[in-house]
Amino acid sequence: MKSAYLEVMGDLLGSVAVIIGALLIRFTGWTWVDPLLGAAIGLWVLPRTWALLRASVNVLLEGVPDGLNLTGLRRELAALPGVTDVHDLHVWSVTGGVNNLTAHLVAPDTGAELLPRVQEIAGRHGITHSTVQIEGPDAHSDHESEALHP
Repeated sequence: MKSAYLEVMGDLLGSVAVIIGALLIRFTGWTWVDPLLGAAIGLWVLPRTWALLRASVNVLLEGVPDGLNLTGLRRELAALPGVTDVHDLHVWSVTGGVNNLTAHLVAPDTGAELLPRVQEIAGRHGITHSTVQIEGPDAHSDHESEALHP
């Protein structure tokens, strides 16, 4: 959507600049107005194109969405009653505004009370889809020992 918007706005500015430039050249003879207006349009489009490119690359690389505080999210999940650890936390964007989360929570709870709270926290962070694995305390200690001693 953003690239379509930029395309339309660039065409609109180009058309307006051509009309203004043609009128100025016709009535004043200032031929230097044409390249000046062309450069002005380019300078208007360039920063917006760069922002769009950065956002697109972030989506393609499954980076953390802009504006999402991953440390704060981890802290909120770890503060849930019964949760002793949060690991393998990943948040990425499939497209603008569609954020996903996967996480492993270590808790003795089976999830009946925990999952709705996780969904609520995720929603506050703009996450629309989440997959959460709840592990008992024993499962996580095995995971740590594997990570420490491959």
